[in-house]
Amino acid sequence: MRDTLRWAYALNQWNVRLDVFVRHEDQQRALKTVSACGFDTIELASGTGRWDNISRPEVILANHGSHESFLNFLRRAKVRGVSSMFWDPQAPAEEEEGYAFRSTANPADSDAIVEWSKPFVDFLAGVGGEQLVVRPVGSAWMSPPLDADGIKVIGDVWNRIGELASAAGIGLALHYDCLGAVHTEAELTGLLQATDPATVGLALDTAEFTIGGIDPVGFYREHADRVTHVHLKDTRYADTGQEYRMPGAESTMLKGGAGRRIERWFYELGTEGGLVDVKGFVAALRERSFSGWVVVESDHGGNPAELAMLNSWYLQHELGVSKS
Repeated sequence: MRDTLRWAYALNQWNVRLDVFVRHEDQQRALKTVSACGFDTIELASGTGRWDNISRPEVILANHGSHESFLNFLRRAKVRGVSSMFWDPQAPAEEEEGYAFRSTANPADSDAIVEWSKPFVDFLAGVGGEQLVVRPVGSAWMSPPLDADGIKVIGDVWNRIGELASAAGIGLALHYDCLGAVHTEAELTGLLQATDPATVGLALDTAEFTIGGIDPVGFYREHADRVTHVHLKDTRYADTGQEYRMPGAESTMLKGGAGRRIERWFYELGTEGGLVDVKGFVAALRERSFSGWVVVESDHGGNPAELAMLNSWYLQHELGVSKS
């Protein structure tokens, strides 16, 4: 995509099961689809094990031999590079981190989490990526509500990792999650206040914000100086009954519909009944001359190739972005 904004596409929507995104030819098909839709830069998502061989830095390098060889793999599909990578330190990595379960909210886990971040920082620097995008804290249903001291503990971890990332020449962006223990606008603002703006930014996900009851346009206008990365997608639903606190919300809410027969929460841009003011949000980015990456994604919202084409159509015909 050619525009004053920089556009990338997330590969996470292809990796829906352990057995569907493992072979290099399957990955090439996804990369070629993204490229055909006009995107020449991608965002990767972290995972674990040999079955997630395009997700974990150590496994990517074991498969491709070097950073440059991996970039050549992308270039075969006319994808020129990596914008960013998403990492959730709360998700246990089996082979790489010994099945450990840790949380940024637990001070005893801080040192280990900082150490875990290093392969991601090094890999991103090696492939010329710009942002390590992270889930700052685990799900709300797994812990009591956070107070100011608890938010400070989380902020301290990310300040340390932000320094590592900055030293390597990349940025760190905290990604708001509609299931996260940092959930309300006040909690999110508190986390931003607990982190160093020089080394820790915010990844604003338009659908996650909307589901969580935060207006993405209004929040961006008020905190544009902290937003360094964007995930752009739509939703037809909001969490209207604190459904994010349901036990096992990853399944009971996001996959089970929270009892409301909601088949999926994340949708392509321009979806019928979409709650995100996509045009207003992109206009706000343009007004502030946003310089980070705008990553389009649908996040397991349906057929990935179809969604990529629909998103590409919307950018071209509703936002005036040139495909080439």
